[in-house]
Amino acid sequence: MSKLLKENHPVEAAQSLVPKLRERAQKTEDSRKIPEETIKDLKEGGLFTMLRPKRYGGQELNLRTYSEAVVEISRGCASTGWIVALCAIRELMVAESFSEKTHQEIFGQNPEDVLFAGVYEPRKCVVKKVDGGYLIEEGFWMFCSGSLHATWGYFGFPIYNEDGVMVDQKLMTVPFSELEIHDDWHTLGLRGTGSNSVTMTNVFVPDHRVTSFNEALNGNFESSHLRDIPLYHSALFPGLILSLGLPGLGVLKNALDIFKEALPFRKAVHMGVEYVKDAASTHALLAEATLKVETAEHYFYNLADEIDRWANDKKYMERSARVKALADIGYANKLLKEALDLLLSGSGSGFVYNGHSMQRIIRDFLTLHSHRSLSPIITIENYGRVLSGLETNALRF
Repeated sequence: MSKLLKENHPVEAAQSLVPKLRERAQKTEDSRKIPEETIKDLKEGGLFTMLRPKRYGGQELNLRTYSEAVVEISRGCASTGWIVALCAIRELMVAESFSEKTHQEIFGQNPEDVLFAGVYEPRKCVVKKVDGGYLIEEGFWMFCSGSLHATWGYFGFPIYNEDGVMVDQKLMTVPFSELEIHDDWHTLGLRGTGSNSVTMTNVFVPDHRVTSFNEALNGNFESSHLRDIPLYHSALFPGLILSLGLPGLGVLKNALDIFKEALPFRKAVHMGVEYVKDAASTHALLAEATLKVETAEHYFYNLADEIDRWANDKKYMERSARVKALADIGYANKLLKEALDLLLSGSGSGFVYNGHSMQRIIRDFLTLHSHRSLSPIITIENYGRVLSGLETNALRF
């Protein structure tokens, strides 16, 4: 265990890294990857292993601790927060979804070097069932965040019956050495996440490294050796989508900090006062933006607590609660966007300059806000259907 982790809880370690991450934010964006010194700091602070089983060198904490740590890292750098959020939640997914044999293969040697990246929906995947496993003849997955640092990957692929109807979605885990990474992450925001496309060509995956994603989403896990540990009863899909929303909360907390730090120095024009900080309109928009961020925080942390509560009882979150969970995340995402709009309305036009910290916040937040799984419209509509006595349109949750 690292010296930093011994001396600090992961949330405290995350807080201590915020100044460094802000200093490195431009470098992270320009290089389109997380700097190696940051990866080292994150590993030493235990930020990647919060949800990994103790028997494999992890800390076996809970979703609330994980959530708070992700938000703190995201206050320092959105791209770094995104990578911590996704790489750490993948530890939970791999721990829950796969067998002991698979875990021993992954963590058997140098577990401290293991870092996951992956995507569960392919853009294309030609797969054949063969003796002892599956042959991925051709596979293509976009948006593989953390691809430049990962040692192991997880990837989904569909299974169709003779009539061409999808009957299952599988989840496989493979060494990243068996993939090709494409340098195609040239984007508006979250530039440092290295969310490149990856491909596989004629890769054999043994049966023990393939599991049913559909079964895992319903709590039917292959990790029988971890059934006595409450954490590994956590509802998988709400946890995965929570991981996508949390960085936005940290980004907006950073935006509030930047806005308030600049207030004492900003001269007012056409506002009837000398300084912007003295205008009633500033007071109103800052208060409303702060309340929206605080409300979003309540939704995120309340959901983390709810997932933990079910897991502590060694029960898998009920279907209706999982639908509500996704609506909570979508609504929190909506509130954060509204808070950002308010802050921009009182910020002036300085953010148009490249290198301005508020500009990076805008680009990073819009990039994560637009993620389909965080859509306020889709998630809230599906919750409304359930409230109306109808079935949700969500294929998985």
